[in-house]
Amino acid sequence: MKLLSREFTPREKLLLAVLGIVLIGALYFVWVDRPVRFGLRTTKQQVNALQIERDTINLKVAEIHGMESEMQDLKAKGVVASRMPSYNASNEELDFLHLILGATSDYYIDFTDVTREGDQIRRNFSLQYRTSNYKTALQVLDQLENSEIRCRIGDLSVSPSGESNNIMNGPVQVSVQATFFETMQGGEADAELPEDSAVNEEVGE
Repeated sequence: MKLLSREFTPREKLLLAVLGIVLIGALYFVWVDRPVRFGLRTTKQQVNALQIERDTINLKVAEIHGMESEMQDLKAKGVVASRMPSYNASNEELDFLHLILGATSDYYIDFTDVTREGDQIRRNFSLQYRTSNYKTALQVLDQLENSEIRCRIGDLSVSPSGESNNIMNGPVQVSVQATFFETMQGGEADAELPEDSAVNEEVGE
């Protein structure tokens, strides 16, 4: 069998050379350029995400340092910084009330209701107690207002107790409406947890 053969013309050689260059370029784009570009883009996205995370952490650290500095300033001034315990802290709050009411003649505590707005829990209570003098009554109120557990005093009345009509020197009776504050952060929901009023307001809208 006779094999057919011939030399390529200069034009054909040029076309083959161009075709080879195009093929090499295509292979380079598919196997080298595109993966490298994709890797660089992914790396850049990861770097941006890490920078955002770093900035967020730095902001939180700055906030924590600011809070620590503020707490130190308050402590130096003799101000007690309060905290919101995690829900449900009723036993801790009740123990605290029994402690500060130890100097009274007698007392009555009634936790009235619990409300919730987002993560914040308000545990309302009423308190009545009698003391032998006005100074002791004020000391109990001062401990309540400046307690470690965040507490807000609402309605308050102080009146003479027994036969004495002198509120400054004789025994007195105190009635208080107050609120302990708790947070759902770190707390576990139970059957006593009320519905979130913030969610109900959004549904109503």
